[in-house]
Amino acid sequence: MTTDELKQLLIDVIEEEFTPNPIPLAKRWSGGKMVLQPDNDTQAKEIPLEIFFRKVVGVREALRVLEQKINNHDALSGEDKMTFAGYITKCYGSLTTFNVLFKEDKDKFVGAGTGSGVGGGDDDKPKMSVGQAKKKLGLNEY
Repeated sequence: MTTDELKQLLIDVIEEEFTPNPIPLAKRWSGGKMVLQPDNDTQAKEIPLEIFFRKVVGVREALRVLEQKINNHDALSGEDKMTFAGYITKCYGSLTTFNVLFKEDKDKFVGAGTGSGVGGGDDDKPKMSVGQAKKKLGLNEY
C-alpha cells in the first residue's frame, strides 16, 4: 500500500466515523408544508416541512453542544452543571411535540423523566429527576 493510498484510507475512515449522518424526515411528511394561519385577515405563512425539520434538528444539535460545553466547563460547580442540565432537559421535553416528524425513534427528543434528554439514550439506566439526582449527590435544593 502506498502512502497516498494509506492517506486516502484514513480520510475515508475518518469521514465515515465522524461525519454526522443526516437525520431523516418521516416519509409521510416529505414534500409537506406547515401553515401558520393568523386569526385575522393577514396572509398565512407556509413553510416547507423539510426546512422546518432542518431547523428543529439544528436546535437539537445546538442543545447537545451546549450540554457538552456545560459538562466540560471547569468553572462550573457540579450543582450548577446539574441545574443547567435540568433546563436543557426541559427544552428537550418541550421539543417532543415535533417527534412526529422523525423517521427513526432513536432520533426523537426525550424529556424529563423519560431518559437522558435526547433520543438513543441508555434505556437500561434507572431514571431520576434533577431534584432526585441532587438529593442523591447531597447537593442543596434552592
